[in-house]
Amino acid sequence: MSDKDSFEAEGAFEKGMYVEVLRDNPPMKRYVSRGDIPDSIDIPGPHAEADEAVFRAIRFTRQDKTSRLQPILGTAGMGKTHMFWVLKDLENGPSHGPYLTVYVPSPPAPVRVPLHFHACVVDEGGERLFEQTADMLLTRFGELKGIIRQRYEFADVVSKAVDEYPGISSDAVKVFLKFRLDDNLRGLARRWLLGDALSQEEIEKLDVRSVLEEDDVTMATLKLLAEGSTIPIVLFIDEFEGPYNTHGELGEKQFMEVIKRLYNQCQNLVIVASCLSDVWERVYNLADSPTRSRMETPITLRPFTKKDLIEFVRQSMIAYWEENNIQVPSDILFPLTENDLDEAFSKSKGVPREAIKQVIAQLDKIIAGPKAVPQEEQADYVIKLTSAIVIGAVAKALLIAGTALGVEVQLETATGGSKTQSTAVFTLSKGGTKHRLGVDVPNIKSWNRSGGVAAYYSAIRLKQMLEKGEVGLAVIAVPVDTKGAKFESTSAELGTKLVTLRLNEDTATSLVDNTHKVLLDVEQKAFYSELITRAFA
Repeated sequence: MSDKDSFEAEGAFEKGMYVEVLRDNPPMKRYVSRGDIPDSIDIPGPHAEADEAVFRAIRFTRQDKTSRLQPILGTAGMGKTHMFWVLKDLENGPSHGPYLTVYVPSPPAPVRVPLHFHACVVDEGGERLFEQTADMLLTRFGELKGIIRQRYEFADVVSKAVDEYPGISSDAVKVFLKFRLDDNLRGLARRWLLGDALSQEEIEKLDVRSVLEEDDVTMATLKLLAEGSTIPIVLFIDEFEGPYNTHGELGEKQFMEVIKRLYNQCQNLVIVASCLSDVWERVYNLADSPTRSRMETPITLRPFTKKDLIEFVRQSMIAYWEENNIQVPSDILFPLTENDLDEAFSKSKGVPREAIKQVIAQLDKIIAGPKAVPQEEQADYVIKLTSAIVIGAVAKALLIAGTALGVEVQLETATGGSKTQSTAVFTLSKGGTKHRLGVDVPNIKSWNRSGGVAAYYSAIRLKQMLEKGEVGLAVIAVPVDTKGAKFESTSAELGTKLVTLRLNEDTATSLVDNTHKVLLDVEQKAFYSELITRAFA
């Protein structure tokens, strides 16, 4: 008797009940790995070689503190993003840990790229990294003073530390030490390290001259965080080809410049570059010769075998029944058969994402019948409403609307002061006429709360650009609830030269999601079309 026959003959088995459970709450709802949703099932074979390469890089970096770059290649759906969860699950394991794994989605805009990396590292590592970095500075440059109650003298530690971390790095050194040594300024120092916008008065309290919006300051802070971490930091950069796809050669070159700086200037980093196989050669050739010569050998993920697919379904169904507190059927593949999996595997050609998608389609047919609703495409990207992501969405919206109006929209970026690094500048061209448009988005935590002081400083940056004639029209994106006398006063002063785009979490997410799909809804199309038309008025 086959397993299937035995399964159906079991007295305890109530097929109707099992099918009802399947209909109410189908298994395997997701076939796309995402950096913000853990993957519960792992089939190690396809990524075994990649695992070994990354673990080797981690081991060597732990020994000599030298940063390494390990490319992981594969076609779409081969499990590149899933690799992040493999590394994450093992980061505290006895064999290869400890290390800290940080998911870094492709930067959505060519501005504030170092701040994008910084935000990802801090989100994952938390205040523990601030404390470890401060402790590293105290260990190297501090000296306990006092007879009864020993303590560090802030000024003494700073004076020694700035000899090794001069110039732009000195501000970060001061803030790390104040975070650790000054209880009264700890909260303010934390905000500086998180990249929050600070008033001029708050900056003066910290006795610094800069904030984390500036690329050089952010890079100096990242360098200190990496050096201060007691364990290697693994930066898992998903969609390494993303900047080119979104912003062309200019965006890709700026992104690669940041990667080069991280690789060459920081210690204790393992950079995992997840990239599509067919574009890797172009990305590789953008790197300079020293970077290419030190880069680890790329590893390509292998396809699923039929055995891999069967094991995936087996593990998924066991987990499904256990989550529903129901005894696992003896035919673990139920309601699927091996013939169903043969068909799914054949159609998938070994691509894991496609194989799982085909299995889900087979399940739908079995559970809901032949008229089952087709599977909707699932997003394979993460939406985090950082300032860089929102600026990137605005850039894409302008490109989409401009194309419809016959207007060429070209993104420009500048390097140098905070003004240019926190603002995207566009050239709008039609019929030989050109106009420049500036866009700024404040660095805020929630789009459902007022932008506060951050919105005011964003408006000030645009005001300065308008006054210097760098742009003819400016756009500021702020939360719907943004208020404040200073912000309102500056907005009123700029009058028709400033267009205010008010967003909340839902509308900001919709803008990011739609522009990722290269489309705009009715309201978005009307706003950006009017904006472009206004620039030529």
